[in-house]
Amino acid sequence: MRRKKQAQPWSRDPTPGVAVLVASIAAIGFVLLTAAVLFFPAFQQIDARLSGFIRSIDIPGLESLALGLTFIGQGRVMAVLTVIVAIWLLFRSMRAEAVLLCATMALGTAAGSLLKEVVDRARPGFEYARVPVPDNYSFPSGHALAVFLFFGVFAFLSLLRARSVQVKFWAWFAFTVMALGVALSRVYLGVHYLGDIIASWMLGTAFLMLSFGAYVLWETRMREG
Repeated sequence: MRRKKQAQPWSRDPTPGVAVLVASIAAIGFVLLTAAVLFFPAFQQIDARLSGFIRSIDIPGLESLALGLTFIGQGRVMAVLTVIVAIWLLFRSMRAEAVLLCATMALGTAAGSLLKEVVDRARPGFEYARVPVPDNYSFPSGHALAVFLFFGVFAFLSLLRARSVQVKFWAWFAFTVMALGVALSRVYLGVHYLGDIIASWMLGTAFLMLSFGAYVLWETRMREG
């Protein structure tokens, strides 16, 4: 008779370790980018020029599309979507997944709001804005961060849970399109610099990787326990 294969202890599963490594790299990148924004005028000039190029794009209907995308990234909209999806996950007996989504969104967006106050970067001038300029700071972008976290969790769960390759593809496609679309809409509408967006993606990557690592570790312990 063949012996039953014993479950591998979590310490032998490289996934949490890889997640922590990627999170660390993203966090270091965020710190370096923050330093560049604060202390290097040459980087500030490049950031301003690239942001100006994005604002200068003139395509019919682009402004309406940007307004729609930026609406989705609003804090209230993302909070409502998070609650709705979390309730849906709970009804499907996916408690760990609901906790993953809520914890990632709450902690990640809270960190983004705190870092805005710490970095204290002014937004682009009022003359560039196509929408009312928010009264908080610019770095990192809260819209870009919230959308990156929300759809990032979806993409991760689809990779683990979905059996259909098509479902996985469309989940990752939605993540990519929404992350890029909402983020660049903020630059196009004149309320963020491109550097704010890249910083949000770095911060979002760090939080997603830590959340995914914790989730995998928890699921492994539950299976073995």
